[in-house]
Amino acid sequence: MIDKNLYELGKLAQKGNEIAMLEIIEQKKKIIKKYSYGSEDRYQFIILKLIEGIKNYKF
Repeated sequence: MIDKNLYELGKLAQKGNEIAMLEIIEQKKKIIKKYSYGSEDRYQFIILKLIEGIKNYKF
C-alpha cells in the first residue's frame, strides 16, 4: 500500500478496505495530532470525522 496515492487509498477505503483507511490515517497522523491540541478526545473525534468524510466523498 505504500506506493498508492491518497486518491487511490480513498477509493479503496470507501469500498471497505480497512488497510487503506489505516494507511490514510497514518499519512495524516501528524496534522491530526497538531489540530487535536493534545486532547485524546479531539484526536478521536477528528479521526471519526475523517472516516465519515472518506465514506461520503464522491471519488
